[in-house]
Formats: sequence, structure tokens, C-alpha cells
Amino acid sequence: MLNKAKLKKAYEKYGFEEHATADENIVIFSIRTGHYHNADIIPLGSDVNVTKTIYEYQELGFACQTKTYSSIAEVEFALFSGFFNLDATRRRLLRDYKEFTDSIVKIHSDNANYSYIKTQYYVNNKVGELSVTKEILSRLDNPKPTLFLVEAAAGFGKTCSAYELVKEIAKTRTELLPLFSELSRNRQAKIFRYVLLDEIDRSFPLLSSSLVRSEIKTGKVPVVLDGFDELLHESATDDNNSFETTEPMLETISELLTDRAKVVLTTRRTAILDGDQFHQWMNNHENDFDVIRLRIQEPCIEDWLPLERLNKIIEAGFPIENLSNPVLLSFLRCISDKEFSEVTEDSTQLVDKYFNSMMERERKRQDLMMKPDEQYSILRSIADDMIEFDYTSETREYIYSLIFESNQELIEKARKRYQPEIRPTTDELINKLTSHALLDRKGKGNQGIGFVNEFVLGNFCADNIIDNLDMEWDGDKRFIAPAIQSYLPRSIEEKEILWESLKFVLEFISGFDKLKYNFDLTGQMRIDLIGETVEELVVSNIHLGNLATIKDTVFIGCKFTSCHFHIPKIKNTTFINCDFYNCETDKIVSEEANIYFVSCSDNNKFIININPELVTSTEEDEEVLNKSDIYVLEKFYPRGSQTFHKHRAIGAICSQNKMYPHYEILQSIEKLKKLSYLSVPDKRSFLEINIELIGDIKTVLGKAQ
Repeated sequence: MLNKAKLKKAYEKYGFEEHATADENIVIFSIRTGHYHNADIIPLGSDVNVTKTIYEYQELGFACQTKTYSSIAEVEFALFSGFFNLDATRRRLLRDYKEFTDSIVKIHSDNANYSYIKTQYYVNNKVGELSVTKEILSRLDNPKPTLFLVEAAAGFGKTCSAYELVKEIAKTRTELLPLFSELSRNRQAKIFRYVLLDEIDRSFPLLSSSLVRSEIKTGKVPVVLDGFDELLHESATDDNNSFETTEPMLETISELLTDRAKVVLTTRRTAILDGDQFHQWMNNHENDFDVIRLRIQEPCIEDWLPLERLNKIIEAGFPIENLSNPVLLSFLRCISDKEFSEVTEDSTQLVDKYFNSMMERERKRQDLMMKPDEQYSILRSIADDMIEFDYTSETREYIYSLIFESNQELIEKARKRYQPEIRPTTDELINKLTSHALLDRKGKGNQGIGFVNEFVLGNFCADNIIDNLDMEWDGDKRFIAPAIQSYLPRSIEEKEILWESLKFVLEFISGFDKLKYNFDLTGQMRIDLIGETVEELVVSNIHLGNLATIKDTVFIGCKFTSCHFHIPKIKNTTFINCDFYNCETDKIVSEEANIYFVSCSDNNKFIININPELVTSTEEDEEVLNKSDIYVLEKFYPRGSQTFHKHRAIGAICSQNKMYPHYEILQSIEKLKKLSYLSVPDKRSFLEINIELIGDIKTVLGKAQ
């Protein structure tokens, strides 16, 4: 027999009211929807006759249904399935997936078919063995609430992975129903709490947000939010715009992460999410929910192109190391053999041929009497407006108005090319342009229109950056990565032009991005690195320290292959958990270089040739703490504070200080580890304070009462 208390709880969750009955073997719940009054009549045993009860309630005006259940789990699923309209909602999600995937491949060829490209990824800093989607799917049954962070560079498959995950849940997990949102489309994105409520209302318009949130917490409605970085709006030169603006958004998400909830965020890799404060936020919630970080790597060209086409590209002398952009790979994968032969004739013109092909195809598709350069000019005006007013999508009405106001002369010129009897009105022509293949035109309701992908957006952003004549472009940081990614397949000369235009703004971004963007555009290190922390950088065939200085900097978890280190310009710098393969250095190493290695490895005595000494604690009295030791401990238990930080990043402790050289800081860390005040947790770039000895630590810091 069903437990009445649990039955009542399940029904009341969905807004039902219980009715008193004379027969204790019958339970009745009713709910009013508009002017309809419905009643579920539930017999608690197989031999219970409910005929009389049904008649009585029908006479009172109720629409009655008899419900028989064998378990409370069956009750909960029946209510969930009925109210969330599982079958219809799944069909809508799969229809959205089809529209999205078609929008990617059909713009190249009507006969092209979409397939999800699996790329290498890391899960919590370990090489993943499945795929990004399967990795998440395998953890959805974990009883502990979980936040998944899916990170990748601009245009490297975050949105595709989000759609693929939603599709897989909809097709294979009949007991679950995902809530999916592309945050870049929501114009209220700066107020995240309202964004979430808005997406709940949009996805389930007939249900209360409190009901949806309660089912999110049970794990039945996994939340997939694509483009979390769209909410950050980091200014490249504004250091104050930091974690403080991000934390309320994360706290809103943490409020959902109770019981068995699962939330997936896709985001570009940002300094905020790599920073000390974010890790502290994770530590504050480590007992509340798990955090799984998945980092998608660059796509491999062999995964995208058939062997025949790959061989043709190699024979044509294409620099295939520059063909890692998914948009261009999709273009080369989907176009016809004839078009493929044409675009591969000159490797330096691939990007221009891509855009020209898209514009020509649009002329035929929409009967658009506009030359490719004219279409390009109109799309460029949209990108310029996006950069000026800091957005990546807007309503169709706004884009329509922008095109009309900025391009009237061009529009009228195009209209005159039509024969009078078929000449479109201005309104009709602008509607053609708002439906351009390079614009994402799937926007519904308040879901905005933007560029179809990051590569296209980045191409127009790069034009905007290069055209800034004072060479001090200072737009939102989120436009820099797409611009650089769009220029990787271009010629050395073109990349050099973009580099010169970006040099100013790159001085103000994180050490990792500063180096990566520098290497991507020039293949060299031309920008000074002072007081930075660089994590998980992977580079090869690069010279470091020949053209620019590296000083007071910490490298953590980096991999260097066949790199040359010019020691005279590398000072007070520490490498932690780094790998060096076939690396070399100057024959003469200065004793003043102050370069240190902690838990690093090489294959050719590279490390010992630079610094044969291991970092060890001092030989002085181990029980007596010097000023450097106190400085390190106060990073965990700040002076004047009544609370302490459980974790601190080693890089921040070393690089963000002007008082002690790295060697002294590292000596103090080793000493405090030996005293068991500090230890190294799972993430080796962090240190952890020993809570069991917090009383002793308070004493040595003079905090004991």
C-alpha cells in the first residue's frame, strides 16, 4: 500500500489539494487550471471500488481520472511527465538541435550532413577517455549535486557540445528533461538571477518557476547554460572588473546545487575562472557540491577531413597547423569537390575565399542583388556597433534598424539592380539581410540575433581593431580571442598587422593570454612578462627571453617542447610542475638569473644545467618562523581577519609580492610543509592550510586570545 504522507507530498508539490474522504482506502487530489477543475482519484488497493466516488465528484463538476500506482517513484514520474509534457518538450529540443546543426552545414552545401566531432579534452587536469558529452552523461546519476564547467577557446566547440549533450539526454535518458539556454541570446544577461528565471519561464511557460527549480534540485531537470562568459563582460584594461561581478552569478547557481542537481556551464577560459578568488569560492562550497572542469582542446584536422581531401591540402602546400579552426574545417569538409579544388589553389586566400563563397551563395539563395563586398560592408557595420556598445546579439528589430540607418545608400543602390516588376521594397531587402547566412537568425521572442559563429564575429572584430588608427583599441575583452582565432589561418603579414594593433591592449590581460596570443600571431615572445602567473601553457619551437623580459613570474603545469630559453632576460622566475622536452638554453647561465624549478621534469638535463640546486627549507631552527614564513602564512590567515582561507594558489603567493624573492618564498613553503602547517591538495598548483593545526598557526601569528 502507498504511503499516504509521501503521496500527499508528491501531489502538493505540483499544486494539488487533498480532499477528505469517507473511505480511508481512497485518496483524492484536485487542482484548478483556469476554469477547469480536475481530480485524481487514487485507490490504495487493487480491490478498492471507486465508482461511487467518481460519480460524486463528477456531480460536483470535477473532471475525474482514476490513477493506480504501485510505488511513490511511479507517482513522482507520472506527475513529472504530465506537467513537464516530456514527449512534446523532447521533440522541441530535438527539433532545435536539427535546426542548429543544419545551420552549421547547410550554409556550405544542401547535401552536407552534420556529425559531432570528438576532440581531445581534459577532465580535472587529466586526459579524458570518452567524449565531453559522454563524460557528463556518465556523471548525471551521481547522488551529489555537481557543477560542470566546460571550457574552450572561442569557436572550439562549446555550443556544439552543449547541443550534443541536450540531444543525448533527450534521446537516451527518458527520466530526465534538460533545461537549455544560450546566454548570448538573452539581453538581460547582466542580471543573471533574472536570466535564469526568464529561461525557466521560456522553457516551461505553463509551470511555476518554483516547481521547475524544485525539479532541478532533484536532478530530473539538468540545466545546460551555454556561453557563461557572455555574462562576464571583462574590459581588457579594467582590473577592477573582476570576480566581484561574477560571484553573485555563481552564488545564484550554487542555490540550485542542492540534493541531486546538475548544472553545466560552457565558457571561454577566462582569468576570472582561473583566479585565486574563484578557487576560494569552490573551496567554500566543496562540501555542498562537486565541481568538474572539462577543457576542450584544439580540433585535429584528421578528425574533420576525409583522407583524400587532407592529402590534397598537404600537396597544395597548405600550412595545416593553421587549419585548427572548426569553421574553416567545416567549410572544407562540406563544400563540393569542385569548390574544394578552387579554394585550395592558394592557401593564403582561404579566409577570403570562405567569405566570398558564403556571400555568393547568399546571392543565389535569397536572390540578393548585392556584391560580396557590399554584403561584407553591411555585416561589418553590425560588428562595429556590437563592439561600440558591448553586445553580441540583439533583437531582430534592433538589427533591422541598424542596417537601415547605417546603409541606406547601399540598400537603395542594390534595389535599383532589380527589374521594376520584381524590385523588393526597402523593408523586404532589409529582411533578406537580417536573414543572412552569416547571421544567426534562429532568434525567437527576446532571443537575439548575432553572428553565426565566433570565427565570423572575430573576422569583423579584427577589421575593427586594425582600423583603430591610434593603435590603442580598448574594447571588451571578449572580442579579442575571436579576432585572433579568425586570423590564425591568414598570412604572416596579415597576422603581423593585427599584432601591431593589439599590442597596447595585450599589456593589460592575464599572463597566459598575453603569451598565447603573442605566440599565435607572431610565433615569438615580444611582450614583457612581469609579476604574472601562467598556468597550463603548452608551447613548442618558441624562443623565450630573447626579445622580451620574464621577471617575477611563476609558470605552473606548463609543457615546453623544443623551446630555447635565453637566461639573461629571465629573472626571479619559478617553474612548478612543468615539463621540458628537448629544450635548450644559452651556454652560459648567469648566477643572478634566480630561476627555480619545483617538481619539474626534463629529458636532457635542461633543468640541472640552469639550476642544480633543489629548493629546500633553510637549515636554521625549523621551529622559529622568519618574516618570509609569516608572510606566507598570512596569505592564508590575513592580518586583522577573523577568518582564514583553506586554499591559496602558489603562483599568487610568489608573483604578487614585492618583499621577498621567489627562492625565499619557496623555502618558506617547504619549511611550512615540513611543519605540517601546509600541504599540497589534489590540484598541485595550490597549497592547503592544515585545519587541525589552526590553533598553533593562530599562536605563531599572534592571533591567539
